[in-house]
This record gives sequence, C-alpha cells and structure tokens, in this order.
Amino acid sequence: MKGKLKQLPQKPGVYMMLDSLGNIIYVGKAKNLKNRVSQYFHHQKDRDPKVAEMIQHIHSFNYQVTDTELDALIEECRLIKEIKPRYNRQMKNVKRYMYIKIPTEPYPKVIAVNEKTEDDAIYYGPFTSQNQVEKAVQYLKDFYPIRKCTSSRLVKRVDGCLFRQLGKCLGVCTGNVSPEEYWMYIERIQQLLNGNSLDTVQDLSNKLDTAIENLEFEKAANYREYYLGLRHVIGKQQLVQSSSKNRTILVVEFLEDTRLKLFLIKGNKLLYRKIVDRAKSEIEMRLYLIKVFSDKLLVTKKNNGNRLTPEDLDEAQIIYSYLKKNRNRVLCFWIPSTHLKNESSLDAVVLKIITRIRSFILKKDLKENDKWLC
Repeated sequence: MKGKLKQLPQKPGVYMMLDSLGNIIYVGKAKNLKNRVSQYFHHQKDRDPKVAEMIQHIHSFNYQVTDTELDALIEECRLIKEIKPRYNRQMKNVKRYMYIKIPTEPYPKVIAVNEKTEDDAIYYGPFTSQNQVEKAVQYLKDFYPIRKCTSSRLVKRVDGCLFRQLGKCLGVCTGNVSPEEYWMYIERIQQLLNGNSLDTVQDLSNKLDTAIENLEFEKAANYREYYLGLRHVIGKQQLVQSSSKNRTILVVEFLEDTRLKLFLIKGNKLLYRKIVDRAKSEIEMRLYLIKVFSDKLLVTKKNNGNRLTPEDLDEAQIIYSYLKKNRNRVLCFWIPSTHLKNESSLDAVVLKIITRIRSFILKKDLKENDKWLC
C-alpha cells in the first residue's frame, strides 16, 4: 500500500477504494490524486465517523488519471451511478429529486412533488434538495395570497377560511375572486421562479438584515430558511433553463504542456472531448474544428426533445458549475445555432475561435467581458 501511495501522480483523476474481496466501496475524484488519496491513510483528528469506518474496510485502491479536473468530475459521476458503491451512498445524501407544481386550474395551489407526471400542469425542476424546495414553497404560501387550504377540492365558505380572515389569502372560497385576479399572483410566482424577479429575493435579504438588527432572531431564522430555499430553487431552475435552450458551447482548457483539451457541449450533454496539440497550424485547427462541429452537431439534430431529467441533472450541474468556477482560465465559446446553418457562417465562427485561442496563449489573460463568443 505504501509503495502504491508513493507512485500516485500529482494529477487530476478518480480513485476507487476496494475491500478485501475486491469490491469497490467508494469512488472519489481528485484535483491532485497524490494529495487526496494520501489523506485517507494519514491520521487526522475529528475525522467524520463514516469516513473512519470506511477506512477500516479499505484493503487496496485503484486510480485513473484524467486530463483535467472536469474529466475527473464527470467520470466520478458516471462511476457512482454505474457501480453504486456502498460508502458513496452512506456519505453522500441520496438525492430525492423534487419539483414545484402549479396545476392548470382556475385557482391552483403551489405544491412540492417528487414526480413529474404527463399532465398539463406547470413544473419547475428537478431540484436536488427536498428541504430547500419545501422552504421555498412555504415562502410562496406565506408571502403570496394564494390558496393554502389543506383540502384538495375548493370548499365554498361564505365568510372565507381562517387564512382569508388573517389576510393571508384572497379568499377564493367565498366565490368573490375571479380566476384572472388569482392568476395575477401565480404569474408573479412564475416570474420569481424563472429568475426574472430577483427584487423579491433582495427584499427578503433586507428583511433578514432588519430582523437581525432588531434582535428578532426567530424571525431572522425563518427569513434565512426562506432565502436559502429560494436561492436553491432559482439557481437550479436557471440551470434547467440554460440546458433546455440546447445551446452549443465549445470549452477550451489549457493543459500544462503545449496541448488543449476541447469539450463540446450541447444543452445538458457532453458530446465530445479530445486533446489537441495547440501547435497545430491555423489551417489544420480550422479544418479540425469544422469537422467536429459538422460531425457531432449533425448527429444531435436527430434527437428530439431536450428535457432535463433527474439523471441528466448531475452532469449538467458538474459542467456548468465547473465553467463558472473556472471562468478566468477556461475559454468558453457559445456558438449560436444560426451560425451553424451554412458553411460560410461556420467558417467565420471557427476563425474567431482560433483567433481568440491564439490571443489567449500570447496574453495569458482572459478578461471577464471576453469569455463568450456571441
């Protein structure tokens, strides 16, 4: 074991912990394999009990070197889904995907569900945190005068329910509220969930600060839960929307030597990744990129629909989070679909990409306003 630890490279990759029977009990990723794997075999104080238990069952380990950290993240995700190692399930919360549902009714309630069915309802998600979704839905119920009654059917009451009497509901049960008036609030909720009304989130943040200043800690705690729930839901929904736009993105990551790693992404799918020598001539690089775009994107046009399923969410999250985190050292080119329709437009796009890559190599600098090709 010690000899194998010494041989570990200081490169990104994935590692697999094996028990005495050769079963893979844990899969992890590392930016630096030597540093990460060695940590398991060095004494550490206050180690998580579940990690300590796993270490006692480690008999050996295997590893796989990858070109970049993004490759390691994607490979880790794939292996965990394929192998389902024992300790990955214990140490990582098993995700129960959630949705926010708005039925197509005259007076719909906003509810959290764990399944998306084939009906006419409006769905948001999938989301990875049941707790955060429930907090977000509770916020919507508390701050918008929509239906909150526990009954699934609309029960008519002359004086309205308790929520109406408290000013928390329009009181559709009285029969005096039109569907048009009610749906005005549903549309505001939709704007919020789509990330088009962030003033609401800022207002909630201000209420949190005010409650803390006034020493109203219980109220502040509730505001904080609402705030975190909304941030989770809006952030994940933007990821879903970004993937659903089916945009084509070329990612260029510079390796330590004279090579590039290219990733071609279509919506939520990683279509292609390959190392390219950056010493290629401009003509060689141009012909190579044109062939990649033509071959890979022509195939994806045959696939109908691009709904983000729970199975796709993990990989989409990995890809877009990585690009955001490393935006100052990874080049990202958004390729509009209109530029891919004919040879001359595609050729013009490829020339811009090559020029930008050459410029980056020379300047060693990536400006914030220069990271996307639009």
